[in-house]
Amino acid sequence: MKVLLPFTATLLLATVALVGCGEAEKPAAQVKIANPASEYCISQGGSLAIEKTTEGEHGICTLPNGEAMEEWALFRRDHQEEKPQ
Repeated sequence: MKVLLPFTATLLLATVALVGCGEAEKPAAQVKIANPASEYCISQGGSLAIEKTTEGEHGICTLPNGEAMEEWALFRRDHQEEKPQ
Protein backbone atom coordinates (compact mmCIF):
# COMPACT_ATOMS: atom_id res chain seq x y z
CA MET A 1 0.00 0.00 0.00
CA LYS A 2 2.89 2.35 0.79
CA VAL A 3 4.22 1.92 -2.77
CA LEU A 4 0.80 2.08 -4.45
CA LEU A 5 -0.15 5.58 -3.18
CA PRO A 6 2.99 7.41 -4.45
CA PHE A 7 2.84 5.46 -7.72
CA THR A 8 -0.82 6.42 -8.27
CA ALA A 9 -0.15 10.06 -7.42
CA THR A 10 2.81 10.14 -9.83
CA LEU A 11 0.76 8.50 -12.58
CA LEU A 12 -2.09 10.98 -12.07
CA LEU A 13 0.28 13.96 -12.12
CA ALA A 14 1.99 12.71 -15.30
CA THR A 15 -1.38 12.21 -17.02
CA VAL A 16 -2.54 15.73 -16.15
CA ALA A 17 0.76 17.19 -17.36
CA LEU A 18 0.58 15.34 -20.68
CA VAL A 19 -3.02 16.34 -21.32
CA GLY A 20 -2.05 19.98 -20.82
CA CYS A 21 0.73 19.66 -23.40
CA GLY A 22 -1.65 18.86 -26.24
CA GLU A 23 -1.49 20.93 -29.42
CA ALA A 24 -3.67 24.01 -29.20
CA GLU A 25 -6.32 24.39 -31.86
CA LYS A 26 -5.42 26.92 -34.51
CA PRO A 27 -8.14 29.40 -35.43
CA ALA A 28 -9.71 28.77 -38.81
CA ALA A 29 -8.33 30.88 -41.63
CA GLN A 30 -10.67 33.67 -42.67
CA VAL A 31 -11.87 33.71 -46.23
CA LYS A 32 -11.42 37.12 -47.75
CA ILE A 33 -13.56 38.18 -50.67
CA ALA A 34 -12.43 41.03 -52.88
CA ASN A 35 -14.65 44.06 -53.39
CA PRO A 36 -16.06 43.65 -56.93
CA ALA A 37 -16.08 47.40 -57.55
CA SER A 38 -12.42 47.71 -56.51
CA GLU A 39 -11.47 44.73 -58.67
CA TYR A 40 -13.29 46.26 -61.64
CA CYS A 41 -11.51 49.59 -61.20
CA ILE A 42 -8.11 47.89 -61.21
CA SER A 43 -9.06 45.72 -64.22
CA GLN A 44 -9.81 48.91 -66.17
CA GLY A 45 -6.31 50.24 -65.44
CA GLY A 46 -7.54 52.59 -62.73
CA SER A 47 -6.07 53.37 -59.34
CA LEU A 48 -7.93 53.44 -56.04
CA ALA A 49 -7.86 55.98 -53.25
CA ILE A 50 -9.96 56.01 -50.08
CA GLU A 51 -11.66 59.35 -49.45
CA LYS A 52 -12.80 60.07 -45.89
CA THR A 53 -15.82 62.34 -45.50
CA THR A 54 -18.29 63.07 -42.73
CA GLU A 55 -20.52 60.40 -44.31
CA GLY A 56 -17.80 57.73 -44.07
CA GLU A 57 -15.17 56.33 -46.39
CA HIS A 58 -15.56 56.03 -50.15
CA GLY A 59 -13.35 54.37 -52.73
CA ILE A 60 -12.49 56.72 -55.57
CA CYS A 61 -11.32 55.17 -58.84
CA THR A 62 -9.15 57.29 -61.12
CA LEU A 63 -9.16 55.85 -64.64
CA PRO A 64 -6.25 56.18 -67.10
CA ASN A 65 -8.11 58.97 -68.97
CA GLY A 66 -8.16 61.06 -65.75
CA GLU A 67 -11.83 60.47 -64.97
CA ALA A 68 -12.36 59.99 -61.22
CA MET A 69 -15.54 58.64 -59.69
CA GLU A 70 -16.79 56.60 -56.77
CA GLU A 71 -15.89 52.96 -57.45
CA TRP A 72 -19.42 51.57 -57.05
CA ALA A 73 -20.84 54.29 -59.33
CA LEU A 74 -18.33 53.21 -62.00
CA PHE A 75 -19.20 49.54 -61.50
CA ARG A 76 -22.97 50.19 -61.75
CA ARG A 77 -22.50 52.46 -64.78
CA ASP A 78 -20.62 49.78 -66.69
CA HIS A 79 -22.71 46.80 -65.50
CA GLN A 80 -26.28 47.89 -66.11
CA GLU A 81 -28.73 45.05 -66.57
CA GLU A 82 -31.80 45.41 -68.70
CA LYS A 83 -34.89 45.35 -66.52
CA PRO A 84 -37.74 43.08 -67.62
CA GLN A 85 -40.83 44.96 -68.74
